[in-house]
Amino acid sequence: MKLMPSTKFDFSVPQRQSLVGVFVLFANTLQKSLRAFWPIILVFLFKNKNYEPFQVYVSIFGIIASISLVAFLRYWFFKFYIDYSLKEFVIEKGIFNKSKTTIPFHKIQKVTIDQTLIQRIFNVYKLELDTAGSDEKEASINAISHPMALELKKNLLASNENESHQIISENQENEKSASYITIGLVSLLKIGITANYIASFAYLVLLFSTISENLSKIGRKDILENNINQLEKLSITSLVLGFLIFIITAVLLINLVLTVVKYYNFTIKKDQKSFVLTYGLLNIKNTIINPEKVQIIKLTQNFFQKKLHVNTVEIFQATSETKRANSKDKTKIPGCNENEKEKIIRLLINRLPSYNFVLYPNIRKLFINFIIFIILPIVFGAFLNSLTNRFSINTMIIFIIIYSIIIGTILFFSFKNYRLFISDDFIMKQSGAWDINREIIAPYKIQAVKTHQFFWQKRTNIGSVILYTAGGKISFSTTNYTEIKSQVNKWLYQVESSKKNWM
Repeated sequence: MKLMPSTKFDFSVPQRQSLVGVFVLFANTLQKSLRAFWPIILVFLFKNKNYEPFQVYVSIFGIIASISLVAFLRYWFFKFYIDYSLKEFVIEKGIFNKSKTTIPFHKIQKVTIDQTLIQRIFNVYKLELDTAGSDEKEASINAISHPMALELKKNLLASNENESHQIISENQENEKSASYITIGLVSLLKIGITANYIASFAYLVLLFSTISENLSKIGRKDILENNINQLEKLSITSLVLGFLIFIITAVLLINLVLTVVKYYNFTIKKDQKSFVLTYGLLNIKNTIINPEKVQIIKLTQNFFQKKLHVNTVEIFQATSETKRANSKDKTKIPGCNENEKEKIIRLLINRLPSYNFVLYPNIRKLFINFIIFIILPIVFGAFLNSLTNRFSINTMIIFIIIYSIIIGTILFFSFKNYRLFISDDFIMKQSGAWDINREIIAPYKIQAVKTHQFFWQKRTNIGSVILYTAGGKISFSTTNYTEIKSQVNKWLYQVESSKKNWM
């Protein structure tokens, strides 16, 4: 007998997206086309300026008509439904190459309802399904109404007996419940100016390289050459100072903008055993966190963030394979103050963890890193310089001193902060030189343990351990091997004897 939950939408028959979704699909297709072909468009516009108006109008009309046709066909051939008898969610799509995606309910990790800027304009929502063991979003419906999205989400979660505790009431989805935690704009600004420097610098480099490459393609490389010639007229001191000011300002601005746009109005709402995260300025994200599926909790804080009393909490959820955790299984909560951080930890593991035992790294770890990251690069660099005679001996000495001080400082603080804290209920690895990371797991959630000792480490009784969970792994190296084996025996006993649900 086929069981169907009570619903105002009959998901047992194939459903289409909202009709207005045609415009959303058109906008998405146009956006993707512009991203893919904008260098060609620039070349077309700048290389030849003798265009007949008729040619321009016909070209624009042809492009719009083609994209409109593709958008409509994508809408028309996209169908989704629930097979209640087999407990499966099915999506059929494709214009010429038809595809059918079938997702068993028990594999659904989470269902999220998001809304991009384009979808907000047309008042439709995107529903996405994450499944265990997949690197990508397994299923995505780009344009459905909010009531249908809520009803479909409720059906998918309610139909899975193992996920019944994740059901979020419609009142909560409509944001009628009180917020459990709200991350304010001030906290986001604090995180924006104290984190992600390397990522923002990479964005900056990518931006300039893209601009340079495309200016060359359209024959306007002279723009860059003229600016470089102007800069060469400045003194070295002014040039270096100006460059540093520009880089620091640009990186901070990029950090601020990306952080605020992505995490604006970050709210956490509690619902029995689960909680819902909602955030975003242009693209609104809505996702569920189930504490039982949380495998690793990662707390990050650097010196500036400590002074500003903000933290970043990252939550790694379960995947089907212990060695294949990826970014989609990670949820970041930025800008928490100490009180909010403690609330989140209590929500995830019921209490604040305490530790009664600490494993320290052997001093050999510092010596080995010193050889690998300082001695070997210096020897290799000196050898290359002797072949090319690029720098004088005095210049090389200055480079070596600066490099040794910077890398040596990083290695020293990395060694100083490297610890493994252990109690009966929790394990926490601490690491990092600038950003101090603290990764917390519960022993009963360990899926596999690997210990390792090189033959030259036996005499000094040092070794390493790797703890695999369904949300990633934690490794700790170059420490007391006898103590590692003792702790591993305790953890394996907890894994075997625990009756707690880790999924």
